Amino acid sequence: MSKRPSPAPIRPEHSHRVSIFVPAYNEAANVETALRDIVEVAETTLTDYEVILVNDGSTDGTGRMAERVAEENARIRVVHQPRNLGIAAAYERALDEAKLDYFAFLPGDGEIASESIRGIFAAVGAADIVVPYHGNSRARQLHRRVLTWTSTRLVNTVFGLRLRYFQGPCIYPTPLARSLPKTAGGFYFLTEMLVHAVRAGYSYVEVPLTHRDRSHGRSKAVSARNILKALRAVFRLWWSIHVQKVSVDREA
Repeated sequence: MSKRPSPAPIRPEHSHRVSIFVPAYNEAANVETALRDIVEVAETTLTDYEVILVNDGSTDGTGRMAERVAEENARIRVVHQPRNLGIAAAYERALDEAKLDYFAFLPGDGEIASESIRGIFAAVGAADIVVPYHGNSRARQLHRRVLTWTSTRLVNTVFGLRLRYFQGPCIYPTPLARSLPKTAGGFYFLTEMLVHAVRAGYSYVEVPLTHRDRSHGRSKAVSARNILKALRAVFRLWWSIHVQKVSVDREA
C-alpha cells in the first residue's frame, strides 16, 4: 500500500461513514453474494454505511433479488433505472442518493474478494482518495490485462502521473465525487475523475485488491472495442485538460 501526501486534506476527521454504490445490470445470479460480502465487511470495518444498489434496467430479475436482500437490511436501498442507461448514469444516480461522508463504488458481480473489500474500507481516511489496483493481475483474462496495462501506461505518460490503475473502485469524499467531471463514456469516466483529482492535488493511498472469477456470466466492462474507446477517452481528456484548461477547484 503506497501513499502520496498533499497539503490540507479535506477528509472528515476520524470519519468512516461511507455510502457504497453497487451497480448491477443482469447480475441476478451474482448480486446476492456481492451484497452480502459488502455488508459483512462494512459491518465490521466502517463506523456507518449505506448501500445504494442501482439496478440499471436489468431484465433477468436482478432488481427482485436485490429488493429481497434489502428487506433484510435497512441500510440497503435499491434504485431502479427505467432502462439500461450505463455505468456513468448509475454512478450519478447513486451520488444523488448518497447521504454519508465518503462515496465508494463496488461492482455487483462479486469479482472483488471480501478480504480486498476489507482492505479498501480500512484505508478510508488514510488520504483523500482510496485508489485500489489489481494485486493479482495474472488471475485476470489476458485481454483484460493487456487493455489495463496499455491504458494505464498511456494515461501515466500523457498526464505525468504514477498510478497503478485508473479504473478501480475508488473512494472519494462525497462532495469531491460530486464536483469531479464525468463526461467520458463507458467506464472511462472513472479515469477522468481520478486524473482530475490527483492533478488538483488531492492525496491518495493505493490499495491492492484481489480479483476472483465471477460465479456466473461474463464481465460487461471489457470488449474488443474498448481499446479504441480507451484511446478516444484519453485524447478527449488530454484535450479537456491541456487545451480547454478544465480543472478542479482544490477547495471543492
